[in-house]
Amino acid sequence: MPKHKSKAPLASGMPAVQRNYLIKSVAHLEQDKVLLQSELDLGMILIDGARDKLEVINNKQFQLKEKLVLACHIRQDGLPRSIHHHSPTDIYKTGYWVTKMPDGSKPKAVQYEDLIDTLFSYYSNGLKDYTFESVFKAALHEKEITENPNENTLIKNRADFYRFFDENFRKHDIRAITESILKQYTQEWVNDNHPKKKLYYAYKGILKLIFDFGLDKGIVNADLPRKLKNKAYIKSCDTRKPKPEEKILSPAEIDSLIAEIRHRMTLKKWGPYYINGLAALFSIETGVRVGELCSLKWVDIKDTEIHIHSQQLVKMKNGHKSYYYDHHTKNEKGLTEEGRYFPLTSKIRSLLSEISNLQKELGIKSEYIFCNRDGEWIKKDSYISFLRRLCKSKGFKVTNNHAFRMSLNCNVFIPAGMDDPMRAALLGHSIETNLRDYTFARKGYVTEARQLLDDVRTPMGPQKIVSFTQKEKPQNTDSSAFQG
Repeated sequence: MPKHKSKAPLASGMPAVQRNYLIKSVAHLEQDKVLLQSELDLGMILIDGARDKLEVINNKQFQLKEKLVLACHIRQDGLPRSIHHHSPTDIYKTGYWVTKMPDGSKPKAVQYEDLIDTLFSYYSNGLKDYTFESVFKAALHEKEITENPNENTLIKNRADFYRFFDENFRKHDIRAITESILKQYTQEWVNDNHPKKKLYYAYKGILKLIFDFGLDKGIVNADLPRKLKNKAYIKSCDTRKPKPEEKILSPAEIDSLIAEIRHRMTLKKWGPYYINGLAALFSIETGVRVGELCSLKWVDIKDTEIHIHSQQLVKMKNGHKSYYYDHHTKNEKGLTEEGRYFPLTSKIRSLLSEISNLQKELGIKSEYIFCNRDGEWIKKDSYISFLRRLCKSKGFKVTNNHAFRMSLNCNVFIPAGMDDPMRAALLGHSIETNLRDYTFARKGYVTEARQLLDDVRTPMGPQKIVSFTQKEKPQNTDSSAFQG
């Protein structure tokens, strides 16, 4: 069979405007095929009519794909790369179509149209397929190389994607996802999970990332996430205000954790240098974030205060986590603002002295306060895992370090009379964040309120009684329960 005769492409390849137009046109025709199938399924058209229309669409798609491929599939000298038919082999009884790619690979296909499909995918966006998952990976990669995002943001985006979308949906051809398909999946997801509103908006954010990329690359031609009206789905979200027991620990629970850590330090299994436990004791007193805790150095301890100005961050490298020191805290958003300061109380000073003495006894030398016996700083994941197991062993519902920040705010700062700006400054966030996300009624607030009211009540003598004219004689009620 003779070689396929390619039309001579432009010497510099295809102009970007024309290339994008062709890509979007192919995506538009793909949507037409999806709508055609929907009409057929609903009985709106006959199968013969659908077959004729489908053939017309497929022919148009092929012509557009071939036009792009032949313009882009060129050598460095500007001449077209050969696309030819190979004679039959033991594997390919009827022969196959083959070409050589810029990277040296040689894709094959029995049908010429299938090879054009492969080449179109390569030259349109480099994707091997158009599954929802593949487009997400490509979108995340582009975000990584063009937007300079925080490593934690990329890790969260990746985790959120696999949390929100099940395996079947991830395998969907994104070009075949219609408005009704996306709405149905979203409705089932919110009904099954009843997420918080914040999580629902994170779900929408991942969809926006994917479809924005798809629109830009001409893979899809509709901004489907905009079709999702939030009101329809938020009614299935968990919008109730969190109860104190879901966010913070009571003073009694905090005391219980401290006692448990101190007890473990007396046991041979853990010993006095129970570094994660000592880190938790420090976090209870200061409300530092996990990353700030791990990166804290001895030079950050001043005469009367603690300088909190760094954090431990993590990034993925060759499939492995790599931890690094960052010179700003979370709320500084990558811009160093000299961090914040926390008072060096007598209790904190005593704890730090205890850690310092233990390190000297064990011959541990490190610039980091919370380090392992080899002097290496403790890792965020290790500390988080330790704290989760510790809290679960006590039967607590709250198992994260963030609870220490909230508990310190509610159990200590507010009762101490600290105003809003002071609380926000000590914890390293805005006043709005402190009031909205960190301020809860303390556990046992009803009992506490009753005691406060009993303390401020004064005996009411006859002279303090205000009489009102009674227009109607009240009914008799049993008030013995309130008489003493």
